[in-house]
Amino acid sequence: METFGTSSILALFNETTNTPRDQSVNISQTTTINPTFVTTVVTNTTWNCTTCPNITTEEPIIAEEEDVLLKVLKVLQHANYFLLPMFLLLGLAGNTLTIIIMTTGRYAHLTSRLILIALAVSDTVLLLTQPLNKIFVIEMTGVDLRALSDAGCKIYFVMFKTGKMTSSWFVVLLCFERFVAVWFPLRAKMICTQRNTILSIVMVYIFIGAYNSVWSRWSTIVDGKCHPDVYNSTDPAERIEFGRFLIAGCCLYSFIPSVLMFILTPLIIKKLLDHKKRRRSMTGNKNKEKEARITAMLLGIVIAYTILILPVTFLHLISFLQGVRAFGQNPNGFLIFRDVTQILEQVNYAINFFLYVTTSQQFRSGLMDLLCCRTFSISSSSSMSSSQKTKYSSQRKLYGSSYASYSSGNSETENGNKFSITTISNTEKEQKLPPAIPDISYP
Repeated sequence: METFGTSSILALFNETTNTPRDQSVNISQTTTINPTFVTTVVTNTTWNCTTCPNITTEEPIIAEEEDVLLKVLKVLQHANYFLLPMFLLLGLAGNTLTIIIMTTGRYAHLTSRLILIALAVSDTVLLLTQPLNKIFVIEMTGVDLRALSDAGCKIYFVMFKTGKMTSSWFVVLLCFERFVAVWFPLRAKMICTQRNTILSIVMVYIFIGAYNSVWSRWSTIVDGKCHPDVYNSTDPAERIEFGRFLIAGCCLYSFIPSVLMFILTPLIIKKLLDHKKRRRSMTGNKNKEKEARITAMLLGIVIAYTILILPVTFLHLISFLQGVRAFGQNPNGFLIFRDVTQILEQVNYAINFFLYVTTSQQFRSGLMDLLCCRTFSISSSSSMSSSQKTKYSSQRKLYGSSYASYSSGNSETENGNKFSITTISNTEKEQKLPPAIPDISYP
């Protein structure tokens, strides 16, 4: 077989077992050969080439990769024993402190405090329900607490999903309030009222809670475990219906909030930079630092949200496309991805308090008032004012009429003192009034 066409190729395909291993085969360049067929022949022909590298099967490589994935999975499982309770305790403590601080009189004039309280409540619900989704928790307890009843399984995932979705939308509300305060400062008090804020929070809870209640029809118990995605994959109609609910849920959870934040945040930063340029000659270092903190806070929120939330959204989409259950028995690679996304998600709901502390001076002051003795600071200011009054009255008694004549004879000094007193009074008044751009109107 020196040269061959289609018939000789068929002969070669049929005679591969009879061809000597060291026999060389030459293919004529003048013959038109189907590349696909040649690939098939080469694949099914045993070659003996002394200059070619050794060709081994992929089974040892696959086995080695599986060993590596199994080791990584075990490391993540052991890390969860430490990370889960740590994030749970930090998140619960931070959210509790946030609620307590936001309910004090210091923040009574801020409408954003209501959103921060609702955000802390949603984050707390998520932190309390997420451990029940962990496989090692189910193995430790020996029973899936979510699967005690079919109704309990549905209620669990309604609360779990509602906590996640409402948390995302409360961040959007905070971003929107900041946008209104920066771009429309004169209308901010008319738009961002406490009534509108409460109405927005209630609408978010009602709409998302109702959606998750309908979505819970696919949450049921299988083999003693509660799953959120039980549907008949062989039924095209049911698969399409579940897919629509899943995609809509992912949009409500992360895609739409992310798009809104990516739109609003650059606009907010742009306006802040414009204000900075206009007030460059009048702005002190304190205001520059304040604007820098606000800008860093906005960027940090968007980046953290993107890194920590979007992966778990893709987890559910990938599980649907592959036709597997997100919390079922899956390949090690999928389990690793699931554990990592859950850890990132838990971090997102545990760090909000620390973002407030690092970016808001008002929040830090409220935290110090809560941790330290608040009555001490109040009594100190009261004693200071009383000492000033005593000093002023003693001066009046000491100088008497000469003090009055001195004041009348030095009108310029008196006017200067009056101006100084008026300036201090206005400063104190401005501190009591709600600022045009409050420090903690955005987490």
